[in-house]
Parts: sequence; structure tokens; C-alpha cells
Amino acid sequence: MKKLILVTVLILIFGYPVSYYLSSETIETKVSDKERITTSEDGDIESKFLVYAEDEVFENTDSWLYFKFNSADVQNELELGETHIIKVAGWRVPFFSWYRNVISVD
Repeated sequence: MKKLILVTVLILIFGYPVSYYLSSETIETKVSDKERITTSEDGDIESKFLVYAEDEVFENTDSWLYFKFNSADVQNELELGETHIIKVAGWRVPFFSWYRNVISVD
């Protein structure tokens, strides 16, 4: 039983980052809109950027796995009405309001 718990914990610790990293792809899409969403809970303010493209909505947040800490700069590079080649990672899960994350813009 202890081995099963250990294996499950290891899969959760290492499986998610590996699968997230492997889920990345480069796509070409036209940006129709973008915005910053800010939420506050008990004095803690959090924000994230959203990018609305022709077929999908993307999140633009920092990512430790990709050593991406320039979300504001990436958001600024995305021009409305223009077609961009972007690298994205993650999964779109509408039930949890999860979006694929913009990693970089070419």
C-alpha cells in the first residue's frame, strides 16, 4: 500500500510538469482582442492576461516550467487584428476555466 501511495505521489509530482511541457505546440492565429483580468480575495490581488484569437481563448501568465517571466511584454507584442505565430502549452478545460498558456510570440 505504501508503494502505491508513493508511486501515485511521484506521478503527480513529475507527471504533470512533463505532460504540460510535452503539450506545447506552435500555432498561427489572428488576435481579435486581449484584456487583463484582476481578482481580489482577502486583500490579495491576482491578475492574468487573456488573449482572444479566432478559434480559441488563451491565457498569458508566467510559467516556471518554461522560465517565462515576461507576460506583460508578451501581451504588448500581440497586436489586435494581426496574425501571430505563438507557442502555447497546456490544455483548454472549460469546466475549470483553464486555458492554454501563451509561452512566446514570434
